[in-house]
Amino acid sequence: DFKIAVVLTIITFLSVGFVYFALAQATPADEGITFPVPELGNCTNEETCRAYCDGPANMQSCIKFAEEHGLMNKTEVERAKKFSRVLQTGGPGGCNTPEGCKSFCSEINNLEACLKWADQNNLEDEHFKEAQKIQSYLASGGKMPGGCNSKESCMSYCGDFSHAEECLNFAKTAGLTQGPSAEIPRPGEVRGFEDRIPSEEQFKKLQELFARGETPGGCKSKEACEAYCEEGGHFEECIVFGEKVGFVKSDEAQKIR
Repeated sequence: DFKIAVVLTIITFLSVGFVYFALAQATPADEGITFPVPELGNCTNEETCRAYCDGPANMQSCIKFAEEHGLMNKTEVERAKKFSRVLQTGGPGGCNTPEGCKSFCSEINNLEACLKWADQNNLEDEHFKEAQKIQSYLASGGKMPGGCNSKESCMSYCGDFSHAEECLNFAKTAGLTQGPSAEIPRPGEVRGFEDRIPSEEQFKKLQELFARGETPGGCKSKEACEAYCEEGGHFEECIVFGEKVGFVKSDEAQKIR
């Protein structure tokens, strides 16, 4: 089934240019992928395919596969190829796989080292710029919301709608919020949608709906809303909610329907 994350992550942390192959983020049927996949070591599901692609020796074949099946655009493909080359000499913290680097660089204490490595290897992307803003914010004495110290803990804390105001203030102060005209991805571009930072207008609308108890099924966090919206029979309710907040434009919602 076609999936769309109706409720977005409140903040994104950093990836600093590390392209982690999107096999587990795409819907196989929509991308013309059937299991097992001969090109990827005959992996039998999304999890085993991603594990296969995390191996340094398999990165090039996985990049080729992702490119051929539209899982990565041209820019992402070129960045992934470069990343696979420079990773051969070791990444920040001695990581040597995409998942290892992702894990290391998800920790706020490793932010400076990861930014330095990405800069030295010319691997900057939009996440790199966001990470720079967070680094500057922390250097000026700023604090992470709820004292979170990793991507996972920050997403968990800010995924709780009762912390929305605190997280919005953090995002605004750190310069992470988008303008009201931030582009909403089209259905075919949904991968990565859940990691986008909502605009300030979307933040406020989400707060209003949460305060009135008008979130899907009365959900109180990103995780709870996603779980509710993935269950059968809640599609229309979740799409309407997405439209109200501005996560999905009316014409796009109609296409999804």
